[in-house]
This record gives sequence, structure tokens and C-alpha cells, in this order.
Amino acid sequence: MNRFKKLSIPYLVWMIIFTGIPLLLMVLFAFSTIQSFSAYTFNISEHSFTAANLSSLFSLVFVKAFGRSLLYACIATILALLLGYPIAYFISKSNFKHKYLFLLIFIMPMWTNMLLRIQTINNLLSANSFFTNVLGFTLDLSEAKALKIILVMTFVYLPFMIFPIYTVLEKIDKSIYEASNDLGAGAVKTFFKVTLPNSTKGIFSGVMMVFLPAAMGFTIPKIVTGEDPNYSMVGSLIERQFKSSNVMYNIGSMYSLIIIIFVLGSLYIISRIDEDGETLL
Repeated sequence: MNRFKKLSIPYLVWMIIFTGIPLLLMVLFAFSTIQSFSAYTFNISEHSFTAANLSSLFSLVFVKAFGRSLLYACIATILALLLGYPIAYFISKSNFKHKYLFLLIFIMPMWTNMLLRIQTINNLLSANSFFTNVLGFTLDLSEAKALKIILVMTFVYLPFMIFPIYTVLEKIDKSIYEASNDLGAGAVKTFFKVTLPNSTKGIFSGVMMVFLPAAMGFTIPKIVTGEDPNYSMVGSLIERQFKSSNVMYNIGSMYSLIIIIFVLGSLYIISRIDEDGETLL
């Protein structure tokens, strides 16, 4: 195997350039007073190390955005679980010869541009949508912006809930179901005593795979609300720190650093629960 180690060098170089260096710069910005930065000349002006930027994490703006992100993501994750588990269960239990075609239905939208999917779902939940023009009824949620954000999140990230649950359900030994039936357990009791406990790894992985992008993204609230500050989430807040006329590299980096720590902690929990990677397709 040693002769194949050289093949990992391009990957290592790629990781250092596009992951390692940006992370180091983020830490540098988060604990400094940098006011300007040039990516072309690597010119960093007016810099000194400080821990004062930590106080920005307790600002009312960040606390509200972070709390709103967690709330919306939690609700979207619960809805995705309530929708995704029955779908995954139905596909895994179906007797169709080509059940993977059902999975393809959910995979195909993911082959399209994510912005296009978000905009499409957003339009369906707006006035003068496909439902209005073709079916004669409307699902206009333009005035209920919070609900609209949550529903768009739910449908965009729903496949990430279905796949890990389906994978775990497919790997459950069928003899367990036979044993349950032989012991006189009905379909309902078998589900709660056999199926559900044996699919907890898939559920947890699906929950984390939906929750993390839902809580940390900025595209959905930006498109749905038109950048309404009353519905800003933490991803939107970070974006504004880097794209506004008054760029704040240090504050934006501090926010981003906390999010990265939050994500890495969640991924560590997943790795401890699913050490064999059974929920990965």
C-alpha cells in the first residue's frame, strides 16, 4: 500500500490550499483588529491580536440571528423527519423490482442547481404560482415569511433525511421481522419494537444532515424574504459582514469560526454514533 501514498499528494496539496490556509486566515482575522485585506497581494493592514471580538458573540443581533436559525432549523428538521421516514419506510418495504427508481425521483432534483430549486419552491408558495395558474388555487405564504422559510428548507433538504433512513432500513436483517411475527407481534408492535429501534442511526444522521445546512445557510432566507433583516439567520449575518460597504473581516470570521466549531462538533457526534458509516450511501 505504501506505493500508493504518492497518489494522495495532490489531494493533500488541495486540502492545504483550499481548506487549511482559509481556516488559518479565519482564525487570524477572528482574533485581530484587521480592517482591510487584499487576497492578491496578501497585504494585511492595521492588525494587532486581540480577544475583544469575542464580545460580538453576545451582541443582540448575533444572539437573535443564531436563535432564529436554530428554531427554524429544528422545525424544518422535524417536518423533514415526519415526511422522510414514511417515504423511506415505504420504499424499503415495497416489493417493486426496481425500487431504486423511487429514490431516483428524490435524487433527480438534487442534480439541478440549488438556487433554481429554492426559487422554484419559493414561487410555488407565492401568489400567481403554478397552482394558481393551472390548478386554480393558491398557496400564497408571502405574509407568513417565517413559515415560508421553514417549508422551503424542509423540501430542499428532504432527500438528506430520506437517504440515510432508507439505507439503514434496507440493512435490517429480514429474519428479525420473521422472528417478531413468529412471536405474535403485529405490524404496529413490530414497527415500534424492531424497525424504529434499528433505524435510530439513520434517523440521527438524517437529522444532522438536514439540521446543519438548514441552520447555517443564508441562501433560503435571502431569496424567500428579499433580505428582510427581521428574518435574518446566522448565515445571512455572516454574509453581510463580508459583502457590506463596511466590511468587517474580524467580526465575520469570529461568527464563522463559531459555526465551524458547531459543525465539527456535530460531525464528531455522528462519527461516534455511526462508527461504521452504515448510514452513508
